[in-house]
Order: sequence, then structure tokens, then C-alpha cells
Amino acid sequence: MKYYGTKNNKDYGFYEHNFENAVEITDEYWINLLSQQAEGKIIILYENKVMAVEENEYELQNGLWTKLSNTESKTRQLTIQNAVRAEEILQELDILDQKRIRAIAEPSLKDENTTWLEYYNTQIANLRDELAEIS
Repeated sequence: MKYYGTKNNKDYGFYEHNFENAVEITDEYWINLLSQQAEGKIIILYENKVMAVEENEYELQNGLWTKLSNTESKTRQLTIQNAVRAEEILQELDILDQKRIRAIAEPSLKDENTTWLEYYNTQIANLRDELAEIS
């Protein structure tokens, strides 16, 4: 048997020995929770049950987990996705800036009608538009 809870009212974890307000779980369930945590879920204590949940389904308020509505959950997931995409865009822009500098220093054509500089500037403009949409 394992026990889940906190001894200092802020840091939750698994323990070998029982203590006040700890929730008892089986070793099999403990292994299952750890597997789910390894897949990106978070482990919480909700209504005196230890659960592995998606991070955007629950919110910690005043030391207690509360379940978010579907709308709140979807909004939070979209915010996370936008933040991840924004970071990807910024990394892509850095790479394109380096290529653009090379295109200025070594002017040549990408194809019959487009220089490499024009090509990179177009890609950068598209990424900046996408970044503005999600920000």
C-alpha cells in the first residue's frame, strides 16, 4: 500500500507510511498513476480521490482542485496550444532571419522570378501574421 497526501499542506506526494489526511491506494493503482504521469498527466487529490488528469481539466484554487467546465477547459487548451505555436514561430523566425542575412550578402535567385531574400521575407511575413492572430 501507498499513501498520497501532504505533510506540509503544499507539497503532495506518495509515501510508504500512513499519516493524517493521507489517502490510501494500492500498489497497482500507484503504478498506474505513475504511468499516466509519465504520459503527461498530473496527479491530484480531488474529492478525496487520487487521480491522474489532463492539466487543463482541473485548476488549483485556494489549495483545492476544482473541475473546470468544458468551455474553461477548451479555452485553457487553446491558450496552451497558442503559446506552444507562438514559441515555434519565434524559433522559425530566428532561423529565417539568419537565412535572410545570408541572402542579402549573397544575392541569387531562388527561381526565375524570386530572389532568396523575397522568398524569406514572404515566409517571415506569413509567420508574423500567424503570430499576431494567436497572440
